[in-house]
Amino acid sequence: MKHMGRKIFHLAGGVGLLSLYYVLGRSQALLFYGILFIAVLILDVARLKLPLFNEFVYARFGAVIRKNEKEKLTGTAPYVLGIGLSLYAFSTDVASAAICFLAFGDVAATTVGERYGKSKIGDKSLEGTAAFIAAGLFVGLVLLPIAGVQLPPEIIVAGAVIAAAVELVPLANDNFTIPIVAGAAMTLLMQ
Repeated sequence: MKHMGRKIFHLAGGVGLLSLYYVLGRSQALLFYGILFIAVLILDVARLKLPLFNEFVYARFGAVIRKNEKEKLTGTAPYVLGIGLSLYAFSTDVASAAICFLAFGDVAATTVGERYGKSKIGDKSLEGTAAFIAAGLFVGLVLLPIAGVQLPPEIIVAGAVIAAAVELVPLANDNFTIPIVAGAAMTLLMQ
C-alpha cells in the first residue's frame, strides 16, 4: 500500500492527540497543542532553511513526508493546529467527531482513492470521497458513542459529508480545514 507510514502517522496522530485531551484535561492539552504546533513549525522552517538538516530529516522520516513536501512545509503543523483549535472552539463532542473525521476519513479517502479512484474530481476521486464519508459515518455512529461521545445521528451524517466535501477543495491545507469547517458546521446545525 502506497505511503503506509504516512497513513499510520496521520491516523495515530489524530487519535493520539485527541486522547491526550481526555487524559490531560482541557487546559493542559490546549497548552500542549500550542507548544507542539510551535515546535513542529520551527523544525519545519529550520528544515527548509538548512539543506543538510532537510536531507537528514527526509532520510529518516521520508515514510511520513510526501515527496512534494521535501521543499515546502509539511502538513503536520496545520494538523496539530486544526486539532487544537477544534478542541478550543467547539464542544468536546463536536470537536472529537470533527477530529475523527480528519484522522479516519482522510486516510480512508487516500487509501481507496489511490487504489480504486477512477472517477476523478480534480486530483481526488469520487471513490475516495465515498470512502471518507463511510469512514466518517462508521467512526461517528459506531466508535464515538462507545467512547461516550453523544451527538445526534443527523449531525454526524452532516458532519461527515461536509468534512468529505472540504477534503475535495484544494484551497487550503485540509489537515486544518477539515476539523474546523466540519466542527463549525455541526455546531451551527445543532443550534
